[in-house]
Amino acid sequence: MKHTKNDLIFLLLAGGQSVRMGKEKAFLPIGKNSNFITKLIQKIKFFKKEVYLSLRSEQTKDYISFFPEDKIITDQNIPVFGPLLGLFSAHVLFKNSKHHYNALFVLPVDIPYIKLKTINRLINLYEKKPNASGFFYQSSTGLEPLCGIYHHQTLDKWLKDFETQIDSGLSLQKKITNLEPKPDFILLPKVEERYFQNINTEKDLEFFKK
Repeated sequence: MKHTKNDLIFLLLAGGQSVRMGKEKAFLPIGKNSNFITKLIQKIKFFKKEVYLSLRSEQTKDYISFFPEDKIITDQNIPVFGPLLGLFSAHVLFKNSKHHYNALFVLPVDIPYIKLKTINRLINLYEKKPNASGFFYQSSTGLEPLCGIYHHQTLDKWLKDFETQIDSGLSLQKKITNLEPKPDFILLPKVEERYFQNINTEKDLEFFKK
């Protein structure tokens, strides 16, 4: 698919090591016929947006039965780590293939219980201001960088700054806070915080099963 300059594309981050869980979180079951990744894909499809999956290269073989291989983005040879590597890898791929997307809506694979209205609120803001540098939630625990919208120019600037060693700081929270022009921040409603939490351990998972 040839993207246009107005495209908002979803990027589902699943390339973490899942150290605390001890296994791939994407495949943890939700009910009898679903798991983390299928639940999130189902929610994203509600918005009729294109979705890509960010992975480490060695994970691909485990995911192709759940996700089209041509929509899988594996980590590029960029010396950064964590979610920023997933963001940079997607941006570089789209840029090199001349996919002129406008912004990425990033979601981690370990928040399958997120509410549709939580996602939709950010999309509505984006549609009103598609050229803003980004859109992010503030919760009671602080800035939330992993459910947010990143404008392509934001990622382009960060990547260029990193390559020229203007900015070597890798904290997403710090980078977002220091963005110019300032991104839009929105308060996450208290009643939605429970469903916004990352599920990192078996204990976290049991909390949602109660």
